[in-house]
Amino acid sequence: MQDRGLAEHKLALFLLDMAVFFGALNLAIYLRYSANLPFAKGGPAPWQDIFIAYPFVALIWIIAGAFVGSYRIFQSPIEEISAVFKATLLTFLAVLSATFFYRGFSYSRGMIVFFIPLVLILVSIERLCFRVIRHRVLIRFGGQSRVAILGRSKTDAALITALLEDKEYYRVVGRIELSVNKQENKNDSKQGTSITTSDNDLTTIGFSDELEQLCASGSFDSLIIVEHQPSENIILESIEACLGHQIAWSMIPSVHELLIDRARITLIDGIPLIGMRGTNIVGFNWAAKRIIDIVVSLIILLLSSPLLIAVAIAIRLSSPGPILYVQQRVGYRGRLFSFYKFRSMHIGNDDKIHREYTRKWITENKAHSNQRGNQTFKIVNDPRIFWVGKFIRKFSIDELPQLINVLRGEMSIIGPRPALPYEVEVYRQWHRRRFEAPPGITGLWQVSGRNRLSFEEMVKLDIEYLENWSLLLDIQILLRTARVILIDKAY
Repeated sequence: MQDRGLAEHKLALFLLDMAVFFGALNLAIYLRYSANLPFAKGGPAPWQDIFIAYPFVALIWIIAGAFVGSYRIFQSPIEEISAVFKATLLTFLAVLSATFFYRGFSYSRGMIVFFIPLVLILVSIERLCFRVIRHRVLIRFGGQSRVAILGRSKTDAALITALLEDKEYYRVVGRIELSVNKQENKNDSKQGTSITTSDNDLTTIGFSDELEQLCASGSFDSLIIVEHQPSENIILESIEACLGHQIAWSMIPSVHELLIDRARITLIDGIPLIGMRGTNIVGFNWAAKRIIDIVVSLIILLLSSPLLIAVAIAIRLSSPGPILYVQQRVGYRGRLFSFYKFRSMHIGNDDKIHREYTRKWITENKAHSNQRGNQTFKIVNDPRIFWVGKFIRKFSIDELPQLINVLRGEMSIIGPRPALPYEVEVYRQWHRRRFEAPPGITGLWQVSGRNRLSFEEMVKLDIEYLENWSLLLDIQILLRTARVILIDKAY
């Protein structure tokens, strides 16, 4: 398939934002000092002071935008405009705070009154225009690939769903059935039955013995072979037809149905070997991650020590029982360890409710609540939690004692969620890939939707993290964790 050009997308947004931000600043200066508006006192504009401060204000705005997610690629227009609003608000709060301490210069309040709405309006217009132009460019210059599906398999439903959701890049034109099913489809057609797939509602556009003509018709740009048991002749004929008409091709190996999650292709003397991808947290990477875990844990414990003491006192005063909650969790390679949290529930609770919910969550993908169409995969309004517990859970303060687990080597700052033993009892085999590295206090799934995600989605994110680990990825997750806790809902 095609390269998405995500880095170029972000660079384009950055350059456009800088241009619009600069334009909004100049327009605000003009309206404040030179437009002779009845409610704005005219006079010479302090150009020198303004442009000395401009790079710093623009830099703060860009950093704030990255922090709140205004440069995330796959988000709705409303989410993007909301992020721009948050970035602008944070920027001017920072500027006003800075001018409070630095009396040498401060922006005119009148100019700020012009500048803030101008930035919001112009940047919002710029972002929406960029979306429209980008969409048209993708369609006009081959960015959107027309995809045909050849055959059927157990995995094609998930693939087709993903392609249909990614409308900017893919348009699924239909399915090409195997020729052995040709007579069956003809009979259905004579009986007035629509020739479509029952699961994905894809129209049958032809059969495998017609592939040469179908490729020549130019009705699709890419062919994906999903048939779970294709003959060698079908594969070779399909590839030859695609190559002859400059059509991209790809296929799902039948072994994928055994691996389920992800595969790795290694070339040895030109011979492709397909196998399972493993974790990238090995060797030097493991050592580097461990050193960072120790240093970061000690720093956080030192800086948060007043908070830890205050929370311990609040728990002791608000609910009888121990301050810390100790529980057995499953860690690296399935080993049990004692897991520490600040206690947020009354003592003597029965865990049957959580056991039953967890079983349904993992085996049936069942959410606990579905309010206004928003599924939440956690127990909402849990009566076992006392009032201080609700507060420390809201801001994830209850997780801080796990820094002790990190120092002991049982956990990491970032990694898969630590599992409960009764959760593991209902795991499928591929779910256990989560144990290829120590569990973490935070992780990719926590900053990607957390309890709005299903169990399957959570495990896939964990595996994605393990296979693509890097120090930069850990830093990104830490920054996104701070944003989730401080700005978004941390649940």
